[in-house]
Amino acid sequence: MQTSVSITTLDTMPREVTGTPNAPVETQASKPETKLQDLIPIVMVIVGGCEPCAEKTVKRALQQGSSWQDIDKTLRIMANMQRADCFLKAVGADVVARMEKPLAAGWRSLREAMPSTSK
Repeated sequence: MQTSVSITTLDTMPREVTGTPNAPVETQASKPETKLQDLIPIVMVIVGGCEPCAEKTVKRALQQGSSWQDIDKTLRIMANMQRADCFLKAVGADVVARMEKPLAAGWRSLREAMPSTSK
């Protein structure tokens, strides 16, 4: 006797949910949009080694609505990547070295734009 079985997969996880297993779950409705189109240029000019461009792209990202937290996170990721041995091997010591000043310029621009918490 043969039995015909129909399997239906259920997609119980909403597609718009983001987060990691141990982090609080945020939906797209509750989380402000991360503006990758404003953060990626920051990364590119830092890797490219352009100090004035790093300042400008951080300011532009803020003007376009990126949060200072997202820009801070982007700069922290860049700083961590700069110290990674695998990144050094992949791009070379000259690229890693030329990232130093643009990264500092990005931090400086962000600090200047951040709201002051002390009076």
